[in-house]
Amino acid sequence: MTEKEKKLAWELLERYAETRDPRIRDTLFLMYKPLADSVVNRFAPYQIDKDDLRQEAYRALVDAIDRFNPSYGNLFETFAIPTIVGNLKRYLRDYGWAISVPRSMVDMAYSIQKKLPEIAEKLGHEPTIKEIAEELELDEEQVSEVLAIMAVKNTSSIDSKITDESDTTGEELLGLLSDRDLEDEALLEIAVSELPEPERFIIEKRLEGLSQSEIAKLLNISQAQVSRFERKAITKLKEAIHG
Repeated sequence: MTEKEKKLAWELLERYAETRDPRIRDTLFLMYKPLADSVVNRFAPYQIDKDDLRQEAYRALVDAIDRFNPSYGNLFETFAIPTIVGNLKRYLRDYGWAISVPRSMVDMAYSIQKKLPEIAEKLGHEPTIKEIAEELELDEEQVSEVLAIMAVKNTSSIDSKITDESDTTGEELLGLLSDRDLEDEALLEIAVSELPEPERFIIEKRLEGLSQSEIAKLLNISQAQVSRFERKAITKLKEAIHG
């Protein structure tokens, strides 16, 4: 999009959020349709029919338009891309496929991951997508795409560790991890930071991929105690996110 088109799109997003006019939504869909096509072209396995994936991407795009809240001040792309990628991931998983990540994006993801602690230390807080883009001299859309892929990969790797035990809280924690959009993720981060100890420590380590038994060793308590603290924390997180 040109700068003029981006400005118009933002104005339409604000108007749609207020009016829910389906004609505005149709216009926004056409304006952002190339974004959905781009995501499909980047991440689709070459063996699969892209027409089916495009339909899934378009459904996710409409969903993103419906749920986007301009008052948060985020770019629409930073909200839409993870939504589209997550929808494609679920569709492909149902058919036994996996997201195909270009090598260039893998390299960029590793580069961003290495730089994140340095950027956070410099700014004194967890950086936003805009701040990451500015620090690394990248487009916000590029950073959003990479972070979406990192989230997909991290969730996949965490899945096996969290559910590697017979505890039911692992499944509940995965429920909080799955199908999150950027607004839910922000709420989750805030809610986790407000948990009392050791609940906050336990949830943070679980999100990093540690098992209950590994956390129990770190805290020098039993796995059963970790499980009880975790269950309390998950109840609080659900209330914070879903009300």
